[in-house]
Amino acid sequence: NAEKLLNELQEIDVTNEEVYIQKATIYSKKGLHKKAIVYLQIALDYTDDVSEIYSLIGMEYLFLDEFDTARENFAKCLDVEYDNYSSLYNVIYCYDMAEQHTEAIAYLKSYIDKDPYSEVAWHQLGRQYYILEDFQQALEAFEYAILVDETFIGAHLEKAKTLEELNRFEEAISYYQMTMELDTPTPFAYLRIGKCYEKLGKASAALEFYTKTVNEDPLLDKGWLALTDIYLSQNKPEKALQNIKKAIGIDEDIPDYWNKMGEIYVKLNQLEAAAGSFQKSLSLQ
Repeated sequence: NAEKLLNELQEIDVTNEEVYIQKATIYSKKGLHKKAIVYLQIALDYTDDVSEIYSLIGMEYLFLDEFDTARENFAKCLDVEYDNYSSLYNVIYCYDMAEQHTEAIAYLKSYIDKDPYSEVAWHQLGRQYYILEDFQQALEAFEYAILVDETFIGAHLEKAKTLEELNRFEEAISYYQMTMELDTPTPFAYLRIGKCYEKLGKASAALEFYTKTVNEDPLLDKGWLALTDIYLSQNKPEKALQNIKKAIGIDEDIPDYWNKMGEIYVKLNQLEAAAGSFQKSLSLQ
């Protein structure tokens, strides 16, 4: 019915770009993405907002997993509308999907040359360096993002993760805490703070934050796993067993969880239960 109405509208006004955009939408919903692209390219001839059309074309190429062509179209959006951060994210997403991180860094540097006060570009640059494990460069990029916008939670969070990788755990804790001051505390931040304290040899502080993690999100299996590990390090296998069971109750398809439960049962001298756990671990691999 929609197509019929659009055909009637096209006969009335062949230059109405919205007709072609809506036809493309219909074909996209049908999974006919190449046909959708054809209509979007027609819309380009009649629209004053080419940025929107290039973005829609980019999305259709994403559906086709043609990341290079998708990226080219999102980049055209930025040529027209330089502060279109949605398109910038999509350009970098395409580089990510193609695992072209060096190329992404080159693109972001050229973008920053034109707009050095773009906190989004600095943040994305830091992410690319982080993926390549160039943590010092990543740290500098995140610091620039924070200089531009000191309330940018994502940059604070990524900086904290990077500081962890550089074994600067006290500083990492302060930045995780900063994210909680800027917004609602998250179980991820509690968990990472706990990990930092554990690496600093402060088991009681780590235990406190792991407990906060599972209180904030009882369905976060990694929180229960962290509690399991710290109780094992304190030679408290009974408590460790309670927590690994909770992690398995949330996600029973992770072999490492069953393997860890088997190790705990061995410590408790419950060898039959240990064998069952190890067998389950093997069956999932």
